Amino acid sequence: MAKQKDLSHISYGLDTPEDLMGKLLHDAEKIHGVPHRYDLFNFFVTAAVLYEWCRKYYQEHEISKQLTEAIGHSDYDALPLDASSWIKDQSCVPNSGQDARRHIVHALRICIETANASKHYHWLRSSQVTAIEDQPVVKDWYQYFFTSVGEGIYVEYANQYYTVEQIRGIVVQFFEGMLKHVCRP
Repeated sequence: MAKQKDLSHISYGLDTPEDLMGKLLHDAEKIHGVPHRYDLFNFFVTAAVLYEWCRKYYQEHEISKQLTEAIGHSDYDALPLDASSWIKDQSCVPNSGQDARRHIVHALRICIETANASKHYHWLRSSQVTAIEDQPVVKDWYQYFFTSVGEGIYVEYANQYYTVEQIRGIVVQFFEGMLKHVCRP
């Protein structure tokens, strides 16, 4: 039986997670205020694909199992403890009093669930994305204290609103830190 071809066999210039990280950074540059819907689509899809590439490319590294557990089961405790320190600029975290790993899992799941819905033209029943809108609807005291209210696009996930700029900041910093983590000697 022939071995399945991967991107190292047939490529268009993006072979590794580090290569795809470059595209994520390119897409992230366009996420400000109310981004164009094409830019938002590109960012969510690239982030979702980067998650999948990291799981596969680093399958021999413990991070692959940790990512699968954390994202697959919404269990932020499965991420390495030092993942919180990868979010150096905490201004993107809605509630800095919580473990940043919680927000990492939320931001990645937002990207993955939105990319999946975009690909299949419907939301999975299990999706915890409950709203994407230009104004947050503050429904309780937690949201009152931890929801940004500036101009932008808001995603409600697990009863918490994230701006797309917050999602961008969390996702970019997480992948930058994770790639340094797996590449260190």
